[in-house]
Amino acid sequence: TFSHKAVPKLDKDAFLLANIVGWEDLDLVPGPTNVYFADTYVGQSYINTRNVGDTLRLSFGRDNRISIARKKLEEFSDKKVIGNNRKDTYVYEITVKNNRDIPVVIDLFDQVPISQDSDISVSVEETSSAIYNETTGKLVWKVNLAPSEIKKYKIGFTIKYPKDKKIQVR
Repeated sequence: TFSHKAVPKLDKDAFLLANIVGWEDLDLVPGPTNVYFADTYVGQSYINTRNVGDTLRLSFGRDNRISIARKKLEEFSDKKVIGNNRKDTYVYEITVKNNRDIPVVIDLFDQVPISQDSDISVSVEETSSAIYNETTGKLVWKVNLAPSEIKKYKIGFTIKYPKDKKIQVR
């Protein structure tokens, strides 16, 4: 079976992965391999059969037929000074489009900042029903896209910190 993974915060492309069950019967040996998909050379990968469970996962590289964009929504983002504190609000929109002729499932990953400083607080306002891990800030969506379907997700958070501190949000 095939699956897609994407981290739009880091890269605008989705990556295609093959999940091979029953690979033990194929007499595969560990080593480099040339990867072809739909009669097209995709690149090289490495098969490591030593540390694999019941499913062998191979990367087929970038899938250019899945369009992903992540942009900051300036009209909803804001920076304010309230007394001795700053309050910065960030809102991002992720747009995913399936340009394939078949439905696809994409694991979409993002993250909100987490604070290690007691003077800095982060409150999450919007996650568009993502699975949210409060400890790591990790957001995960399992996206089912029909052919030519477009879905949008929003991430919104506010960071409150003393105005004399410098923080960096990317």
